[in-house]
Amino acid sequence: MDRELFPHAVHILRGMAEVVGCRPEGLVPMPNVTTAMNTVLRSWQHKHQPGPQDRIAHLQVAYGSTKKLISEIAVQTGASVDEVPIKFPIQDEEDVLEALADALTTETTLVVLDHIPSNAPFVLPLDQAVEICRDRAPNAFVMVDAAHSLLGTPLALEPPLADALVTNCHKWFCGPKGTAVLHVDPQHQEWIKPIVISHGYNADWVSGFYWSGLTDFSSWLALDATLAFWEAVGMHQARLYSQSIVRDAADSLVEAWGTELGAPADMFGMMSLVELPPIPALGSQDAFEYAHAEAVQNSLFQQKIEVPIKVLSGKMYVRISAHIYNELDDFVPLRDAVLELAHGAEL
Repeated sequence: MDRELFPHAVHILRGMAEVVGCRPEGLVPMPNVTTAMNTVLRSWQHKHQPGPQDRIAHLQVAYGSTKKLISEIAVQTGASVDEVPIKFPIQDEEDVLEALADALTTETTLVVLDHIPSNAPFVLPLDQAVEICRDRAPNAFVMVDAAHSLLGTPLALEPPLADALVTNCHKWFCGPKGTAVLHVDPQHQEWIKPIVISHGYNADWVSGFYWSGLTDFSSWLALDATLAFWEAVGMHQARLYSQSIVRDAADSLVEAWGTELGAPADMFGMMSLVELPPIPALGSQDAFEYAHAEAVQNSLFQQKIEVPIKVLSGKMYVRISAHIYNELDDFVPLRDAVLELAHGAEL
């Protein structure tokens, strides 16, 4: 552990720090975003000791486990939770930013922002959103869930924009599962503690997050190959290619289905939202629910098409995505399968 593992682990940490634009001292390894969210928000709860006078804000489309974590903190402390309503289709960025501003008050002491929400993958203009938080809720700790941001958008974490930000390496960055990185503004590092207190604790802030018993570091060490891959391929070029495929695919589906996007095209990155056409097998619906989306998703899966179907503001959308291994023709089976459903095929 001392002689071989840690030098390699630090080497990976330095490489990841270069990718996300920060000093290695501000970055720590995490197994996933969920663990990082628990690490930060539980530390915030311990330090701040919130009560009924506190308000916690998050986007309506926040990740499900994050909502459960915030709900549990609210139950334990008596704090109130404010969901920032997002109406779909989104007309422009101002729709989201105005909704955020309206949800914040001087009593808001914690804000959790999804940079690219998993359920509705628009790209939140993070600099403007954080500025609104600083203005409307000056005492709030701002935590950013950027699970989909590494490769999905350019990241430059210093100087710190938010108080803390976490991103997964196993998604668009193509690292192994069980790899994520957490960045914390130096002013908060003293009180953000690892969930597991172990041998590195109190040596320095970064060391506290290593060596929690006999942790298997295989996935973390394998990021060396991922870093080498992206150095050879080029993250910027890969991002531009993937975004162009998604945009063209979304346009083709909108044209074929006679529907619309869930937000303006320039608000999406490597994922997009396309509204589904009416599907007779679902009957006449004023507003769709989760069960309807699940039925469509399962029907498509039977045709070997795995794609998320989301219900947002009562409308049903398909969330498409692309990476460098995709091409436009990959979306033709989805287009045709949905057209069959629209023409009366059974689910």
